[in-house]
Amino acid sequence: MRTRERLTFLLFIIALLLPAGCAAVRGTGLVDSSPAMVAECRFLGMVTETADAGQVSVFWARRSMLRAVTNRAAQLGATHLVWLHRTDNSAAAQAYHCSP
Repeated sequence: MRTRERLTFLLFIIALLLPAGCAAVRGTGLVDSSPAMVAECRFLGMVTETADAGQVSVFWARRSMLRAVTNRAAQLGATHLVWLHRTDNSAAAQAYHCSP
């Protein structure tokens, strides 16, 4: 039973830490937008990424890939993203800077 209790405790800790990983992506302040919403904004470029096949699971590969796209758009100074596609293997988004 000790092994089972340790595994349960470890899974509990991992579950507590997962939301903290999401905060970095949400913390960028980027807004998911439609093309109509960014019509008056400055286009900064397209950001693309492919999933890392070396990840433990498809879930983690996809999550890491989407985080990379979002973080790179934020580095460009984007305030809004228009997603072109988000699959398990690749993602692409257009980055825009919209003045308040």
